[in-house]
Amino acid sequence: MKQTRKAFTLVELLIVITIIGVLVGLIMPAISNAQNNALKTTTRTFLTNMATALTQYQADYGYFPEFLTAAPRINLAEGSNSENCVKALTGKDSDGNALSPDDRKALNRRARTYITFNAKNLIKKSADAPWQIVDSFENPNIYICVDADGDGFINQGFPTVADGIDSDLFSELVPNPTKGVRSKVILFTLRKDSKSAKATAPSEDVFSWQ
Repeated sequence: MKQTRKAFTLVELLIVITIIGVLVGLIMPAISNAQNNALKTTTRTFLTNMATALTQYQADYGYFPEFLTAAPRINLAEGSNSENCVKALTGKDSDGNALSPDDRKALNRRARTYITFNAKNLIKKSADAPWQIVDSFENPNIYICVDADGDGFINQGFPTVADGIDSDLFSELVPNPTKGVRSKVILFTLRKDSKSAKATAPSEDVFSWQ
């Protein structure tokens, strides 16, 4: 006798689709969170490498590049800060060319290489756009504070609650705000920048002290 195969009913199919939808809804946030944490980790590593490079620069020359001392906090996304940072830390311009005599005198007179930027953290949005140093989220808003007076502390410019930092985290990072942070270099990114109308990439609160 020929056996007939029972097909799924419409109700059964809807139940299966609903279950799959629920599972996807549960899994996707976990995957997204894991990806976000991975990008935060690589961003922190990148900021630490930059902090190390700037510390080595200061040890060699006895001072930090002038563009970093113009204000308590500078943002690499503003003006020519990214380009100046590349020149200071690589001894070349962003295209890999030798520095001009003026740039060499102002930024890296011995043309030493303290860090190497790759295609993931030095990007150009278009042919006419300027080069930008970015973090793992492709966020160009990277802030730098340096100990310009050499007293061992940075007492201005570091991230605060006003930057959207959680108050408990701020207390952990900066236990004595009046005295400042015992550090030569601070690099950080801020989650609040991703909420700006000018934002071109997501961002997170990531910090590196050195």
